[in-house]
Amino acid sequence: MRISRICIQNFRNFKNLDISVGESAVVVGENKIGKSNLLAALRLVLDPSLPDSARQLRSEDFWDGLDRPLRIEDRIRVDVEFTDYENNTALIALLADALVDARTHTSRLSYVFEPIPSLGKAPQRQADYQYSLFIAGRSECPMDYGLRSRIPMDLLPALRDADGALANWRTSPLRPLLEYVSARVDRDAITSLAQELETVSNSIVQMPEMRDLSTAIEARLARIVGDSHAVDMELGVSPTDPERLIRSLRLFIDGRKRGLGDASLGTANLIYLTLKQLELEQMVTEHAREHTIFCIEEPEAHLHPHLQRLVYREYLETRDSRHRATPVDETNGTTRGTAESTATRREVADAGVTKIMTTHSPHIVSVAPVKSLVLLKRSRQDGSTVGSTTARLDLTDAETSDLERYLDVTRGELVFGRAVMLVEGESETYIVPALARLLGHDFDELGISVCSVGGINFDPYVKLIGPHGLDLPYAVLTDRDPADDGREPGRDRLRRIFPLTWQIGNAVLDCPANEHGDFLSTMRAQGLFLSEHTLEVDLFKCGQHEAIAKTLHELSGNGACRARATAWARDPISLDVSKLLSDVKAIGKGRFAQRLAANLRPGHTPDYIATAINFVVERSAGAPSRPILVS
Repeated sequence: MRISRICIQNFRNFKNLDISVGESAVVVGENKIGKSNLLAALRLVLDPSLPDSARQLRSEDFWDGLDRPLRIEDRIRVDVEFTDYENNTALIALLADALVDARTHTSRLSYVFEPIPSLGKAPQRQADYQYSLFIAGRSECPMDYGLRSRIPMDLLPALRDADGALANWRTSPLRPLLEYVSARVDRDAITSLAQELETVSNSIVQMPEMRDLSTAIEARLARIVGDSHAVDMELGVSPTDPERLIRSLRLFIDGRKRGLGDASLGTANLIYLTLKQLELEQMVTEHAREHTIFCIEEPEAHLHPHLQRLVYREYLETRDSRHRATPVDETNGTTRGTAESTATRREVADAGVTKIMTTHSPHIVSVAPVKSLVLLKRSRQDGSTVGSTTARLDLTDAETSDLERYLDVTRGELVFGRAVMLVEGESETYIVPALARLLGHDFDELGISVCSVGGINFDPYVKLIGPHGLDLPYAVLTDRDPADDGREPGRDRLRRIFPLTWQIGNAVLDCPANEHGDFLSTMRAQGLFLSEHTLEVDLFKCGQHEAIAKTLHELSGNGACRARATAWARDPISLDVSKLLSDVKAIGKGRFAQRLAANLRPGHTPDYIATAINFVVERSAGAPSRPILVS
């Protein structure tokens, strides 16, 4: 089972949020955009531990964009839809009455906060409102507690005290694991061990020094509070009651030299998450619940970047862990017992836990499945928070693999930008931000990311950030790459990308095929920009010839190359394009571009790059996005 859709109306940041959700969800967005409020909305529907008083909201919980005083028709509503449970008979029994679409096996659970129906006038005070929980989108079908308790939401807040939770028996995720073990161990063996432990404990506490300390403590307490309030106590190693012996076990680190209270915050968080994962798996295995919606705020807290990637690659059951082979015993070809139980636990966890995370960490995004991303952003129309997701992206297996490897290597930077410039290679990632600064635009300040796709296959990246994916403002910069036979592969590249840049229903789009002016203007209107030749050549011809010559002198140890650079600086018309490209290649395009970025002069930017920079700068500030075609 999984959450397939979340709809939130008039709650805090959200006027009307409607997002699809994949097998898991990694929610990103800038500060104060509403990531925590998204989890708060889910709690209203799904968290059985949330008291009634917390579900009785206040007027300030309504979206700020609503007129004040509030009208009688203003209400807060949260709908959560579930699907992919048709193979689980227990979940079918739980959610059958909540069914809203039999074809897709989709069920809906809802929360509404609204004026009391009998009020008959605009609400004026807190007592004029009530909340209700119901199923199947019908207010006359109330949701019972039993349903929520069988598919509950568990939340780990951002400011969690992992060390305190582990030290407290009532809140520690170690408790249910020990209780599970305690019910299955041999009682006679435990009784025997308890007796042995009692003997050792008595030998220690009967030492004269220990007896004196125990007597001193009791005497001082009696003197302070009197005999009637004194507490009967004594020193001991641990409880010797067989029933309590296992429960007294604690986790230690560093060869049992230190307890968890001495561990770092990061270590405590890591251990807590490990125990929590085992606890949730056990609850599903023991049928204490049918499914868990497990939500974590800022899971990167106190974890080193490498640990973030290791922990949440496993937690999100990404491509590496999903396809990890089960070890085989080479002696008989069968799976080993431990490996088999591990695989079984992972299979149970996949079926029994939906994971939702809110994060600012590109390291977590970099290991997230590509279809798990949820981006929250501010609406250009009314300032409310809206969302876009990758859950329904139409990607081939190869495109999915390409994107997941790309996010892994780049640490998911493009997901965090207000706008994105997609470029072919490393050279542009140095040159384009430098040219933008010369034009008066700081990409870091504006939140614009320049992302190399490492080649010329822009299609999956445009799908990811385009109108059917994360819907980020973006531009594409690509080389014309003219060939000796007159072909221009760059044009064909843009024709292929063009349909991906529109939000379309059933419309059929055409773009000019041959007309130079019409073609380029049509492409540029959609954020697709074509060079005149290649980056280095276009920079040379737009007036950066002295900067390029200087860079060749600084980096090349080849006398002939340096002589050519001197001649080209004196007479730019004498440029030999093929020689320039070969000289740059000999140095290394990335190294050359890195040094060239420091040598560039203001006032000389290729037209297509300047136009592309202005395109993303305008849209990063909230200018209208691409047109929407209505068929």
